[in-house]
Amino acid sequence: MSLRRIVIRYAVVTLLIAFVLGYAVKGVVEKRAYLEAIDFFQYNPNAGKAMAAAEKLGMDPMEYYVRYIAPRNHPELGMSSLHVGLKYMAATLRDLFLSSGGHSSWNYLYGTATPSWGYIYRTLLFLLLADVSVVFLALLLSFKAVRSERFYGFLQMAARTFNGIPVWFFVVLFFLIIIYSPIPSDLANGLKGSGVETLAYFLFPVLSVLLVASWGLAEGITVVMREEFAQPYVEAKKAMGLPERRVKRHVVRASIVPVLHVWLQNFIEIQTLILVVDYLFRLNGLGTILASALVITPDSVFFYPKTFAFVVVTLVLLNFLVSLTVELLAIKLEPRGVA
Repeated sequence: MSLRRIVIRYAVVTLLIAFVLGYAVKGVVEKRAYLEAIDFFQYNPNAGKAMAAAEKLGMDPMEYYVRYIAPRNHPELGMSSLHVGLKYMAATLRDLFLSSGGHSSWNYLYGTATPSWGYIYRTLLFLLLADVSVVFLALLLSFKAVRSERFYGFLQMAARTFNGIPVWFFVVLFFLIIIYSPIPSDLANGLKGSGVETLAYFLFPVLSVLLVASWGLAEGITVVMREEFAQPYVEAKKAMGLPERRVKRHVVRASIVPVLHVWLQNFIEIQTLILVVDYLFRLNGLGTILASALVITPDSVFFYPKTFAFVVVTLVLLNFLVSLTVELLAIKLEPRGVA
């Protein structure tokens, strides 16, 4: 049943994203069609016929061109937004897994940056390093908070404090530390090199995410474990004379499944932090390419929906696979059995 809910949830998310994406794509294509209409009425020998037809219908010639002529070259204009969105999400996946180096007639929807696996690899590496660090620190904090009521109060206060601080605050703080200290300035000038030598460039980005995301996860884990310690079976096991270590082992085992779900929520939430920090530290991952999807100039605004789709589809697919994996693990590890 839980697996079904996950599939339904992500199906709804996919449809919502497809609708927004399709609306954006149709807007960009329509704008392009209006530009093409200028050349059509200036140079095309059939322009007179089109103008006569538009006048007969009481329409502006430009509008007539976009509605009746442009769909021959841009079939998206005759489709619903949902249909267009699903079409281009599928095209994004096709480009990703079966890329041949070109994107045919809709290449302009990608803008200046062509998505590739390199962006995904760098983001996944950043996400892995950050999440492992967040989980490790959160576990240390939560184990201490379970044992100490005073520290639990501190953890609650810290979680609310750091959750209210935007991640870019710590990015700026680390930039200042790098600038006004002997630390190599290259660490703030974008990702360089290849292989293991690139790991040093992830140090401050990971710390930025760690300072924001670990406290909330630690509080969530602590709440789960404290609730488990309050269950009647814990007192019963203590009354049976079981050693404290064995009792804690039972509590930890019983807490695994709810803790997995707390972690999953945190994993999804920190991806926004990852995108922001990636862009600010110029790590050349999904955050960097997402920023190129929207270009604002003094004269105009350019939105590249296929680049936007590349980032969104990648993250939705990642979260769907991780959610399925967590649910399957939860079914396998559930100590009380599955109802």
